[in-house]
Amino acid sequence: MGKVKNNTSQNASKRVSIAILITAAALMLLISGIQQNYARKQIRNNLERNAEMELIIKAIDVRHSIEDVSLALRNRSWEFEQFLPYPDSLFAVTRRIVEQNPNFAGCCIAMVPNYYPEKGRLFEPYTLRRGEVIETYQLASEEHDYSKNKNFILAAENGSSLWSEPYHDEEDLDVMLITYAFPIYDAYGDMAAIVGVDLSTEWIGELLNARHMFPSSYNLLLSGEGRLICSPNGEKKHKDVDQIMVLINDSTAKHTISASGRITVISFDDWEDHAKGSVYYYTPKSINPWSIAVINYDDEVFAPLIKMRWKNLLLTLAGLLILAFIIQRSAKNLTKLQRANLEREHIDSELNIARKIQMEMLPKSEETALRDDCFVVGSLDPAKMVGGDLYDHFIRDEKLFFCIGDVSGKGIPAALVMAVTHTLFRSISAHESNPARIMQALNETACQRNEQNMFVTMFIGVLDLPTGRLRYCDAGHDKPFVIGEETKQLPAKPHLPLGVMDNMVYTIQETVLRSGESLFLYTDGLTEAMNESHEQFGLKRVEKGLRDCIGKESNTSENLIRTMTNRVNAFVDGAEQSDDLTLLAIHYTPQEKPLIFCETLTLINKVSEITKLNAFVKSATAALNMETGLANQIKLAVEEAVTNVIDYAYPNGTEGNINITIEADESRIRFILTDSGAEFDPTRVSNADTTLTVDERPIGGLGVFLVRNLMDSINYERVDGKNILRMEKRYS
Repeated sequence: MGKVKNNTSQNASKRVSIAILITAAALMLLISGIQQNYARKQIRNNLERNAEMELIIKAIDVRHSIEDVSLALRNRSWEFEQFLPYPDSLFAVTRRIVEQNPNFAGCCIAMVPNYYPEKGRLFEPYTLRRGEVIETYQLASEEHDYSKNKNFILAAENGSSLWSEPYHDEEDLDVMLITYAFPIYDAYGDMAAIVGVDLSTEWIGELLNARHMFPSSYNLLLSGEGRLICSPNGEKKHKDVDQIMVLINDSTAKHTISASGRITVISFDDWEDHAKGSVYYYTPKSINPWSIAVINYDDEVFAPLIKMRWKNLLLTLAGLLILAFIIQRSAKNLTKLQRANLEREHIDSELNIARKIQMEMLPKSEETALRDDCFVVGSLDPAKMVGGDLYDHFIRDEKLFFCIGDVSGKGIPAALVMAVTHTLFRSISAHESNPARIMQALNETACQRNEQNMFVTMFIGVLDLPTGRLRYCDAGHDKPFVIGEETKQLPAKPHLPLGVMDNMVYTIQETVLRSGESLFLYTDGLTEAMNESHEQFGLKRVEKGLRDCIGKESNTSENLIRTMTNRVNAFVDGAEQSDDLTLLAIHYTPQEKPLIFCETLTLINKVSEITKLNAFVKSATAALNMETGLANQIKLAVEEAVTNVIDYAYPNGTEGNINITIEADESRIRFILTDSGAEFDPTRVSNADTTLTVDERPIGGLGVFLVRNLMDSINYERVDGKNILRMEKRYS
């Protein structure tokens, strides 16, 4: 009986032990299951956040790459536009674009139909890259009518750039391509062509798939219409792409929005090698309407969880803490990156505004284009967003005032000095015609509070348009060239630059420009431009380029600037610009019209001689059948000018002559007053303030005011000890 009880007791104990073991096992399984589900949920949430973070970073990378391509092409738009007058040169432009950009599969210039009548209705220079071989040819034909192309139509109608939908180029390259198209305009502001650049989507695929969270993960880039732009290379990663695309575009599939609301999640299962997985896709504003998707497979996502199933809670918590720390650090780094990008964009925006302001300070060629005796063209290409070069030109009292300068250093400090120097030149030369005195005043200002020891090399010239007499002063600047029957440098005294020595004395020099001659000025950014071999362009190449422009029409301002710009660009051949490049060309072409009237009267400096003067002027205006009111205005202006000479030219008690010559052509009458008295420039006298009362108004200035307002132009020169005053008036 005892044995039976013992056995029964042992069996009961075993059963209890088994039950306890089973209960403990069940409890362990339950706890393990709860832990597994909780860990799985945490991993899923972390994966969603990591995927979101990865997509945001990849979107930034794609945006920067796209902006780099767009910006590079927009910055090159001038190259397309300047060759528009030469249709056959456009082939070389497209080829140069493709050669300089390895990621470009092709480049075309689709001209507006019938833009070049001699080339037919359609004209499309095209360059194609086939591996290491680059081909250039005319692509347009009746079979290939680009004017019906969707990209051409949209870019032409909207007048803006666009990225095309992806397409497969089966004919030439057998790759997926995407095209960036933008319009270019001719000199009249009319749309001339649509430039298209073909890019293989492989480079974007390589960018997106450079690194991933898991070995089998990969990224896709989708267009706004849901078409595939690029995918990873390799057959293994490509086999699920078609199913992924169908799933993304399937409106019946379950699309879940992430907790942050930024990305969309789609789950899938029962696919060949990978049973389950998830698609995360994101449409950022920066590359809208494109979307980026990342695909992850569960067997890799939860692999760490499977391996750590039977490890203790401490290791699990430690791992979660480490992961949380990594996420926190990544979030902080991303925030810093975003702040840095915003700050850089803000700085770039301000620099761009500063560049526009600086360029708007420069004169426009239209300021002298309406005249038939001179034409001035200038160009400034800063090495950075803003630069320290400057040039200016304007006409006052039949004189062309012009300057060119180069501030030491580059960037914003040089740009500030450039703006101040440019403004002072305009202000001082508004009432001063002597270039040496203008330079002296600029130097005195530049030396004040110049703690940074910045200096400015500068050349100032004043060209008397009726006579061609050029007076100039050089402050350490490169000597200009005179281009006529031959090319020669203008002699220049070696003065110190502005801002070096406050007691520096600047002297004036003179020469005469003949009709048809041109003056070419430049900064050292031309002679010191370097190519990839660090060889400088040099003065000899400048002289050679200018000599090639010698001719009846080829040494015009536009051609001089265009020739030197093309030659220095060809020499540099894409090397980084090391200094600002500024060019200024002046073409002098006075037009001598046949005179229909020319007489001279000599008076002595007595007020009683005014009667002879009035009779002389009256006979001239009557001979020209001039309208009475206009004739009276002219008589009053000439009388004021001659009276001024009588009163001030010769000392009291000294008798002197005043010669008055009247010349007239079919549209203008000119009065030339010559005397040998004391030097006096009436154009430097400030106009009288007619708003003041007679008692308040200072003596002097009223006569000059009348002459300026009654005549179209006045011009003063001191030549060989004589005062020469020219006054002109247009008449019918």
